Amino acid sequence: MKKYIILISLLLSNIVFGQNLKPLTNNTFEDVMNDENANHLVIEGCISLYAAITELIKKEHPDLAKSFFEMANTLYPYGLVSLAKIQKITSKEAEEIFYKNINYLSKIYIQEMKINGKKHGSYLRGNFLGDDLYFCNEVTKALNLVVKESSN
Repeated sequence: MKKYIILISLLLSNIVFGQNLKPLTNNTFEDVMNDENANHLVIEGCISLYAAITELIKKEHPDLAKSFFEMANTLYPYGLVSLAKIQKITSKEAEEIFYKNINYLSKIYIQEMKINGKKHGSYLRGNFLGDDLYFCNEVTKALNLVVKESSN
């Protein structure tokens, strides 16, 4: 009986955690720049991915974790603005919703990365997470460049 309960629990956790993560690279860079919904989806996903990586590596690699934390914080304000714009809500409402979404998605990424780590010996190799991290890095760099150019 215990085996069935454990099996059902594992299946349910895979359904709950697995169904919410879709590769961010399903979006093109052009989508991110021209479509507010795609932009928001990618920013929210990137922040969550950065936060998950930060959480998982902070003890073993504190300097690297700090870099991911800083990248997440760089994108965070843009995610708030994007959510407020898409849903036509106040910044205060956007902040509450966005924080909950990031927190939830980060937990899902952590779960997925732990599972992946056990299977492949790496949090990011063997599935789409490594590609998503690269894509997020490119999005973050592009956003920083746009902000820098617009401030000149």
